[in-house]
Amino acid sequence: MKRSGIVLSFAVLAMLSPAWAQRDPGMTPEKALSQLPEGYRHERVIMPLRDGVKLITEVFLPPGEGPWPTMLLRTPYTRWDLRAMAPMGWRKKDGRYAGGVPCALVLQNMRGRYGSEGTLPPVTFDNEIDDGYDTIEWVAKQKWSNGRVGMWGPSGHGVGPMNALWSNAPHLTAVSVNVTGDNSYLHWTFNNGARRKMYSWLSTRNMKITDWPRPTIYPFDLAKHKAFLKERAAKCTAALDCSGGWFDLFHEGPIDAFEALQHTGKAYVRMSAGGHGALGGLKFPSARSPSGLKTRTFKDWMTDPDGDGKTVSTLVYYLMGDAKDKSALGNVYKATTKWPVDHVATDYYLHADGSLGTAAPKDAKGFLSYTYDPKDPVQSLGGNYAIGAESGAHDQRPLKDRKDILRFATEPLAEPVGITGKVFLELHVSSDAPDTMFTAKLVDIYPDGYEAVIRESAMVARFYQGLNKPAPLAKGKVYVLKMDMGSTAIVFNQGHRLALHVSSSSKPAYEVHPNTYKPAKSIDEARVAHNTVHTSAAHASKLILPVVPKETYAKK
Repeated sequence: MKRSGIVLSFAVLAMLSPAWAQRDPGMTPEKALSQLPEGYRHERVIMPLRDGVKLITEVFLPPGEGPWPTMLLRTPYTRWDLRAMAPMGWRKKDGRYAGGVPCALVLQNMRGRYGSEGTLPPVTFDNEIDDGYDTIEWVAKQKWSNGRVGMWGPSGHGVGPMNALWSNAPHLTAVSVNVTGDNSYLHWTFNNGARRKMYSWLSTRNMKITDWPRPTIYPFDLAKHKAFLKERAAKCTAALDCSGGWFDLFHEGPIDAFEALQHTGKAYVRMSAGGHGALGGLKFPSARSPSGLKTRTFKDWMTDPDGDGKTVSTLVYYLMGDAKDKSALGNVYKATTKWPVDHVATDYYLHADGSLGTAAPKDAKGFLSYTYDPKDPVQSLGGNYAIGAESGAHDQRPLKDRKDILRFATEPLAEPVGITGKVFLELHVSSDAPDTMFTAKLVDIYPDGYEAVIRESAMVARFYQGLNKPAPLAKGKVYVLKMDMGSTAIVFNQGHRLALHVSSSSKPAYEVHPNTYKPAKSIDEARVAHNTVHTSAAHASKLILPVVPKETYAKK
């Protein structure tokens, strides 16, 4: 068969030097190919990108002449990984995907990974847009391709397909991913300028990760990114099937993708109360998806891309509730064809007495201060910072004796309060340090005292003017920090208290900030900061919640 690249047979592959094998740890070519379904053929292709960089690519073809739809995986992990082959049913040795449709399989390592040439941009994933385009269109030109290319991948495997959506490649038919996101800054490595624990994952893009100097500063032009996304999404013709969880590392990735692509009628996203592996903390009850949904599967898109032309984008999301009360509102799956859903942005003001409520402060003066010592950071407890049980709705009471956490809470709720959408925090702050960090947790306090963290975020103070406009703080001057705390969906039950915890550290969820503007070379150069949150009428700090009408979640 003719190929537009360099083809190596398996016989040649077996004679490659031991150094090549060492670059593919874990699954070996021999072990993977031993599970090849009967009649399948394998070839290695060195595929060139537009800039001449060549990527190692494995091609697997079913028996017969084809042409076939193609499943494409572009990954920073080893391509010789049975997890990469799992969507094809490889472990069952049937070589088919999504219900028994024969297809070609293409596994490719990204630039600079496991023998592929070139280098990866260490912090951004931007190159995956054009690289994805080139690979998709190369596949579509092959004799064995029917022109339909589908991409898939969980977690880190999902970086390639998520970014390929914005390539506008004509032959990208569908993308199926879970627990992943397309943008390194927004979904993987930073929150409002604060370096996340997941920053270390960039080692899979051959970046050398160091703990110092700190803070790690990487400005980001959010407006430019949104404009780019809007432009590319308008031209996207591929279908998206994606799942995530409210406590997942990359929980905002599926939400952002749905919001960008909902107009296409081809976006299906599902958000659970789960995370990146089994969670710790509260366990929310299982629930069934809403009945009557008319959505197409990944198989449908790959076998019949046009369908009847009447599909509607759908976001199915778990609306959390009281995890301990089976009769409570919430703990159900909801479905919407638009995001954000209808809601009222409702202000909950922080008061100097530690209260939190919808009444704005009237005092001419009002503030609360604390001392933040980088050598004694607050321990992370739950949220969505880690893989597995470290994430989830963990109890915050083990931190109750810390004096460097400001706690604000409502009175017990007279009736349930439901929110669905993005949470924001507007903090009026001052400090005696030229730069520092503020952390915030949205907390659901149960009648028995359990303090369940629902959302956690952080922001580096130097970005008060915008993520691409860092500037030092003047001692004692009040600045307004507009913190994006991410999206969620929950009903705070009657009798619960809605709470906000504010501090300046959460280790290891976020890098410990040394309170310096110029990066400190070690913890010895860190300084103590005296940070203040203002609560006066003129400087009214507030939590902004996307409150939804009760009829949208009341049980029928």
